[in-house]
Amino acid sequence: MWTYEKYNKLVNSLYKIPNVVTKQWVEDIKNYDTIYNDEAPLSDFFDKFGFCYRDLSKCDLTDLDRTAMAGIAYSSSTVFPKDKMPRDFQPDEFIEFGKDPMLGIKNLHRNGIDGRGVTVAVIDFGFQDKDHIEFKNSNIEVIDLFGDTDTHFHSDGVLSNLCGQNIGAAPGVKVLHYNTYQGHGDEVDRATYTILNDILKRVKSGEKIRVVNISGPLLRNNQSLRAKNIVEREKIINEIGAPYLKIVNELQTLGCEVVSSERFGKDFSNCEINPTTKKFYRPLWTKNYGWYEERVSFVCGGKVIPEFTSLDGYKYEPTGCYSWTIPQAVGMYALCLQKNPKLTWDDFAKICKKTSVLKKGIRLANPQAIVCAASNQMDMTK
Repeated sequence: MWTYEKYNKLVNSLYKIPNVVTKQWVEDIKNYDTIYNDEAPLSDFFDKFGFCYRDLSKCDLTDLDRTAMAGIAYSSSTVFPKDKMPRDFQPDEFIEFGKDPMLGIKNLHRNGIDGRGVTVAVIDFGFQDKDHIEFKNSNIEVIDLFGDTDTHFHSDGVLSNLCGQNIGAAPGVKVLHYNTYQGHGDEVDRATYTILNDILKRVKSGEKIRVVNISGPLLRNNQSLRAKNIVEREKIINEIGAPYLKIVNELQTLGCEVVSSERFGKDFSNCEINPTTKKFYRPLWTKNYGWYEERVSFVCGGKVIPEFTSLDGYKYEPTGCYSWTIPQAVGMYALCLQKNPKLTWDDFAKICKKTSVLKKGIRLANPQAIVCAASNQMDMTK
């Protein structure tokens, strides 16, 4: 089990925070891999952990300001100095702002549209924080078919964006969370195959599981992960993943949609929000992709996930990823299924694009319009 001490030891072993933290130091560590051509993913670790699990009480942070802090991860457990804080910055501000699932989804929840009556299966790493305030009132059943899967913060981010009571897109859904192995390779692929078979048996026995959330590729083997794009990855899956596709197709025939990163990426992406300016912007990794404007985005970066070593803390995430955007889209789909149980994922994707709002190159999801369109489609088929 991952504990506070374990994370603290991990991040402290990777990079030391100086007594005087300057904007230049932050810039250098964010670009460490490029500057030093080092194979160690230090920049990735700083992007993910930043000031999390750190005692900064004796540090001088006065060279930083709230704009700089908008780009640095930190958490409720971060100890900031009392008198040498970043200028115009209050730690609780970004964390409270980041709890909002954004895009008006809360308005749907207030009207009783929260995914109730819909069951979602999630295949992800081991989940440990069911007692966190974000989950204690959520309907989550943890299923471990293997008995020795380790816990990981990744699942906290996935589940909070799906069914978290404050953060989640669909806090009313029922979730079957399948613990699986971490890493890549045959072991993970075999585990996923076993889980999909279990889901298929449940669906065949009459259990109404409507969607499976896989916040990653359908296959995690090295050949698949080295694929340069979605088309190449799909080709590999077709060639070496026929058994997977057979299960996926059978599930979809029975009304259970399987949404992995490949399927998600055909129609959707993620965007970020700056909690200082409240403006949306596209992730850096999409700068060279011309398809970005065509895909519908949900907000991921600039929000929070549960702090995975406490029962009421949160972790501020400056940048997002597919892993934690997919459950937002799946949660949004669940809201639509509550109103229109016959809606397919492909129809949902078409509705999302048709109702989206284009702002400065970002095609934003429009949740209230999406649910309205899904409901109208149901009315027309009656």
